[in-house]
Amino acid sequence: MQEEKISKITEMLLAGGKMLGVHCGSCMSPLFQYQGKVVCPVCGDKAKPAKEEAKAAPLKRVEEVLYAKLNSLAEQLAKETDHTKTLELLNSIKSTLEALEKLKEG
Repeated sequence: MQEEKISKITEMLLAGGKMLGVHCGSCMSPLFQYQGKVVCPVCGDKAKPAKEEAKAAPLKRVEEVLYAKLNSLAEQLAKETDHTKTLELLNSIKSTLEALEKLKEG
């Protein structure tokens, strides 16, 4: 059975499917984005994400955005010469770090 799953997953990859970081709630195989749909290569089109991972996916996206924002703020801070704007950037960085900390706490 495991070899059959691996074979179907491999076929989906070779067909151009993009493996997602979410697993099927039925068979726990990775889900794929293929032809504009999220599908399970094992179960077919009836893919339903596992509940925990379905909740985690948006949080992961928020985390990625916060890290990107933090990088952007750090670049702006490195170039800033105005004291008032520097303080504003530092406050934004502090808020972003606090949001990341809360996100990781759960």
